[in-house]
Amino acid sequence: MIRAERDVHILSALREAEAVSIRELVRRLRGVSEVTIRRDILRLAEQGALERTRGGARRRARMTDGEDDGSKPAPEIEHVDAIVLPPIAGRGANTLRMRAGRRNIPFLAESSPQEGGIYLGPDNFAAGYDLGALAARMMGEGRDIVRILLVSLEELPNTRARSEGFIRGFRSVFRGDLRHWKVDGKGDFRTALRVSLDALTAHRDIDVVFGVNDHSVLGAIEAADQLGLDHVRAFCVGGEGGSLFDVLAEGRRLKAAAALFPEVVGALGVDVIADALAGKPMPAEVRTPHAILTPQSLQDYYRPEGNGWVLAGKGREFIGDARPRRPGVEGRTIGFMPHYPAHDWYRTMARAMRERAQGYGLDVALAPPSAGIAREIEARRVEIARAAVRRIEKGDTILVNAGPVCPMLAAELEHVENVTVVTNSLDLMHRLAGKPGLKVILTSGEYQPAARCLVGPSLGALFETMRVDKAFISIDGISVRFGPSAADERIALAAWRFIEASRQVYVLADHSLVELDANHRIAPLAAVGELITDSGSLPTDRHAFASAGVRVAIADEELLESETPPPRHVGLAVEV
Repeated sequence: MIRAERDVHILSALREAEAVSIRELVRRLRGVSEVTIRRDILRLAEQGALERTRGGARRRARMTDGEDDGSKPAPEIEHVDAIVLPPIAGRGANTLRMRAGRRNIPFLAESSPQEGGIYLGPDNFAAGYDLGALAARMMGEGRDIVRILLVSLEELPNTRARSEGFIRGFRSVFRGDLRHWKVDGKGDFRTALRVSLDALTAHRDIDVVFGVNDHSVLGAIEAADQLGLDHVRAFCVGGEGGSLFDVLAEGRRLKAAAALFPEVVGALGVDVIADALAGKPMPAEVRTPHAILTPQSLQDYYRPEGNGWVLAGKGREFIGDARPRRPGVEGRTIGFMPHYPAHDWYRTMARAMRERAQGYGLDVALAPPSAGIAREIEARRVEIARAAVRRIEKGDTILVNAGPVCPMLAAELEHVENVTVVTNSLDLMHRLAGKPGLKVILTSGEYQPAARCLVGPSLGALFETMRVDKAFISIDGISVRFGPSAADERIALAAWRFIEASRQVYVLADHSLVELDANHRIAPLAAVGELITDSGSLPTDRHAFASAGVRVAIADEELLESETPPPRHVGLAVEV
């Protein structure tokens, strides 16, 4: 089961109950280990999607780690009027972009370009380049060789650009022998510390450490301190919050930082959205400034206040004053979906957005992207289930297996009549048992607690004397190369028995599962008559399935066309 799907299950469980135990999640996430679930809970807690508890997780009441920054908490963010979306790795990013495109609302892609979004942020390569050139001037005098450790974040293009820019900038000035190593610090302090300790232990003659954000460089500095490597000097891109500026002001290891000013990014983003909501056209991009800060120039841009640092002087000049209020904008909401709400960058940016938005009469609602991904995928699965039920006719005998779409399909089947449902899912059987107009037959087989379904060789005995009209197969992945697949071998074999017993085969897969292979093949692709997916799947993937002879139905578009239109098909009809 992929990460995005696990997130859906975990967050769905917390919508059903205030808290959930790891043991309960192991049962729900069939085949996923307790260790994996613990890691998922830790990651989602860091993103602000939930709160960790002893032995499980609970709903998070606020999305901002408890700090009252004035932003409007938004567990449900579907009804916002504009979206600011930071860079997100993985398939879930396309889910959120699809939401913005579906609603045709202003969409700003913060810090890294994204399809369908207007770029909001600095030139990451240029910031790294300028910092690298300065670092070379500081470190290169009288040296024939310089060794650099890059503490990167490889899954995001904006942070990769910072690393590349730093090396290119360093090379533009330094004419000696430049050697560098790269480690992936994942953007967080603990990982950066661990990988930096390993790298600096293996290469104790490293002269320079570079971090793509505050957490990365602070972890590398801590590693150098622990190893007693007094000669190591540090540089970073970010300037996210007070901790880094405290270290910079000391003037010891950290020699310079390319500040990207989250306060400026947040304020200018709100300005552009306010204009767009008032009817003005969106710009092609919103470029924000960067500046190289040293211990000597730090207070030209920031000043210490209380326990932190606030934008001042030249930094305030980047923002300017808020523009006059726009008619028709008051009371509308900007959805801000930070990947790590507890990180200084996003906390500072959210605070700046709130302050700027107040001047326009706007609200700012925060929600972690994982929550939006989970809700979007769940909504698409409901639409897929509804599209599947439209293919059922009175008098049909159908097969429904246990899988990701099975709960949604069970809910839709409550409204059909004169249909026989054969299933190996105990949850579906319990939900539909006794419903008027439905006959429910449970297969034989061995009980599998993780998936609450029946599996094993005896499951197929029923089909020696039964031939059914249609099978609706919920899967963990499907690709043109591998066909439909499941994470568990016995569940895959049970699904194959269902396919063999059916005249027509429909595979149900939301966009996060398309062109993804789970561990165990269910059947060859030729056994699939129709793939029912959603518009978040890529056109190139849908074309590949159609070219392979599989009909492709786009559930959400199909349901919008009419109450009773014929299914939207692409490709050739195949029956088994």
